[in-house]
Amino acid sequence: MLCSIHADFRPQWRQAYLPRQFRSDQHLRGIIEQVVASPFHVIGGELWAETRGSPTTAFARQVAMYLAHVACGLTLTEVGHLFARDRTTVAHACSRVEDRREEPPFDRALELLEGVVRLSMPRAI
Repeated sequence: MLCSIHADFRPQWRQAYLPRQFRSDQHLRGIIEQVVASPFHVIGGELWAETRGSPTTAFARQVAMYLAHVACGLTLTEVGHLFARDRTTVAHACSRVEDRREEPPFDRALELLEGVVRLSMPRAI
């Protein structure tokens, strides 16, 4: 029956928005959390909080969104789903981080973080 009330045609989040090399959204979150939390001195769970938090936490979240987009290759929509934010919020975060890349020390630190994320990603099978 095509119109069965028991059929669920909604795509699963993991299947629809997560690249195949990640086992789950929790796996990807764990990678990003390990890379970003320590250098920014934030508790990992704060990156995924629904509220903005302190300015330090908000900026750490923006960097995490940027890394998910640039280093992991996720689209803005995919990053938005991962962080429970709108894609325009992710675009703003990426723009803020890009603006800070003009500062040489920050740019070098971000290059290192990107490298760590890329090395931490599982290889496609």
